[in-house]
Amino acid sequence: MRNTSSLLLALIDKNDPVLPLSLRLQASIRSLLLSGHARQGDKLPSSRLLARELAVARDTVEAAYQHLETEGFLVRRLGSGTFVAACEHAFAGAAQRKRNLASTGFRAALSSRGAAIARGGGVPDHAAARAFAILPDVQPFPLDVWQRLTSRVLKTHRAERLMYADSQGHPALRAEIAKYLAAHRGVHCSDSEILVLSSSQQALTLIATMLTDAGQAIAMEEPGFHGARFAFEAAGARLLPVKVDGNGLDVEALRSLPAGTRAVYVTPSHQYPLGVTLTLERRLALVDWARRSNAWIIEDDYDSEFRYDGRPIAAIQGLDPTAPVLYVGTFSKVLFPSLRLAYLVMPKSLMPAFVAARTLIDGHSNLINQVVLAEFMREGHFTAHIRRMRQLYGARRDAFLHAFGRHLSSFGSCVESAGGLHVTVRLDADIPESLTSRAAARSRIELPTLRRLYADRSKTGGWLMGFASLTPGQAARGMGALSQAMKSEMARTGARASD
Repeated sequence: MRNTSSLLLALIDKNDPVLPLSLRLQASIRSLLLSGHARQGDKLPSSRLLARELAVARDTVEAAYQHLETEGFLVRRLGSGTFVAACEHAFAGAAQRKRNLASTGFRAALSSRGAAIARGGGVPDHAAARAFAILPDVQPFPLDVWQRLTSRVLKTHRAERLMYADSQGHPALRAEIAKYLAAHRGVHCSDSEILVLSSSQQALTLIATMLTDAGQAIAMEEPGFHGARFAFEAAGARLLPVKVDGNGLDVEALRSLPAGTRAVYVTPSHQYPLGVTLTLERRLALVDWARRSNAWIIEDDYDSEFRYDGRPIAAIQGLDPTAPVLYVGTFSKVLFPSLRLAYLVMPKSLMPAFVAARTLIDGHSNLINQVVLAEFMREGHFTAHIRRMRQLYGARRDAFLHAFGRHLSSFGSCVESAGGLHVTVRLDADIPESLTSRAAARSRIELPTLRRLYADRSKTGGWLMGFASLTPGQAARGMGALSQAMKSEMARTGARASD
């Protein structure tokens, strides 16, 4: 192999602070061999010579040579030297294989399910709270209490907490969830009917996978939660949009859907994204429709704890414990997003199948977090935290609406909502939603758009503006910046015409 030392000098980074030098040298030699710069039987420089030319210790070169011999890349012969092993296909043919790959245009072909997921783009995560991301405020979370409980949990049965956990969820946590749901959400269930998961998105994916076949129909609110839509589409379901008005999902419209509709997805306590509440009359009618149609009601109760005008609305599941309801809840919005704990309430008959499916995905949720959360709930910290945050978020919502009137009312109007972590804004018909997105992006403002949540993209544009993670001052400054950015964009493009 010619010019080995100079090639290795170009590849190796002797200042890398992470990997030991011998590992970096191994990687460099391996790269030379796999890139076709060697043939079977080529002789490498002696460890002494290579160490001198690279200005490294001889032991470093020896360690790299020995390891590559173990991997089968090199052969070392006493008294003769170090040679490239008999791997002609792997080494000398590497360059030709690259050329063949480029000429054939080979690409990794996704399954139809994989392609559907790729088209959807997934559900975006937010690395940091920016105006106007829909996030909870984690600053007031009682981290000292959580740390104390974590320390206690780790000191008690330490080895047990580091082992695998029950795939259905830690029994003590399931018991606490059942008590909380009965007392505060009107849900009737036992701990044996609760499956602890890592997220509500995982719950929706499981439901879609386990209860629908490709081509079967699922009804969805229009507009509706994009995460649910992606989960159902990825499973091959056919989505049927059902309009939402001031009273929530139009249940009467369900009756005109094709026979065999498998399920309907609803967010009845605080409709996503419009924030309206499904009336009692429609809730009862929805249960009746589901029974008659042999269909499931997928009830997503994603942020119902945060209702600021009156008490939280009881869940549909509690109206009739025998109703065909799959109830989804999450702790990410209530406590903090990185907790990664949610739950699914279902009939006992489904539990064995869902647990079996869950074992194929990730086995179980983080056991330590489950045990700590169970203690957090048992000692009353959970409900106390919700009370504090409800007061805080209620005041922030009111301040947000006031600031909107001062800064952004000339562009659109807020949809009335009694709770949640965001306010939905409908833009005036002559203001292009795409223009506002460009203006927000230029100002580094996160501004989720409304039109993307409709199956019918011709609807009037709008925004979803999160307020919970922002102080009133931050929200007002963000609105002022957005207003200025929009005015500048309009002046630049001369736009105030329909999108």
